[in-house]
Amino acid sequence: MKGLFTSRIIRTERLSPSSHLVVFERPRGFPDAAPGQFVSLRITSTIAPLLRRPFSIMDLTETELHLLVKVIGKGSEILAHAPCGTEMDIAGPLGGTIFPSPDKKDSVFVAGGTGLAPMIFAARTWKRNGSLGRADLVYGAGCEDELLVSLCEDDFTAVHSATIDGSCGFEGDAVTLLEKLVEDGEAGGGILYSCGPEGMVRAMERKAAAGFERHLTSLESVMACGVGACRGCTVPVKTESGSILRAICSDGTVFDASDIDWERWEE
Repeated sequence: MKGLFTSRIIRTERLSPSSHLVVFERPRGFPDAAPGQFVSLRITSTIAPLLRRPFSIMDLTETELHLLVKVIGKGSEILAHAPCGTEMDIAGPLGGTIFPSPDKKDSVFVAGGTGLAPMIFAARTWKRNGSLGRADLVYGAGCEDELLVSLCEDDFTAVHSATIDGSCGFEGDAVTLLEKLVEDGEAGGGILYSCGPEGMVRAMERKAAAGFERHLTSLESVMACGVGACRGCTVPVKTESGSILRAICSDGTVFDASDIDWERWEE
């Protein structure tokens, strides 16, 4: 179930120099969402910015819809700094596939940047329904100022942080930290969930996924329509008859990382 709704911002919080928590009032009739789904926002009623902006759902309660917004362009800047009471058009929940529950199996969640949002939503959803077992988060950012650990440390059994500049936690990226945890026997054997830039997911599948039963990833992409009509966010997926293109917005966002044709995606 999905639809078009109008909602208003009820609070915002600056989390880091570039990231903000934006909380909308849950629109009346807005369907329940599942981990891996997202919403698409019409930021303004003008033609600039023209296209809707997709955002992963970070949390959905009976009264609120939480979004993690990183300012990277005009649309996200307008959203992050919109005053309380601002109304926006919301399409959702969108996405054709979701993260399957771990069914109390050990699981590791790996997030880069705003890829943290769907990891939080998954952990909170499964904790609420009792299907979350041990859940470790491996989370990477450029520097300590961009780490949002306080946002989610109560959602996971343990949080392992990495910063590129070494200002907090492990010095390096999230994938290298995950490799170390697997090698040291501190992670592995269960289900690996991830969300982050393509390069991060690609490296994880190559370097660390063998230590887990499955690697399920929510892919990030620039999306124009959000419903699969424009075919602007496709990814090559392996099938018995060869590689075919799937729309990340409507056929995903969740894919088994081993099914992605990584070699063709490089073309």
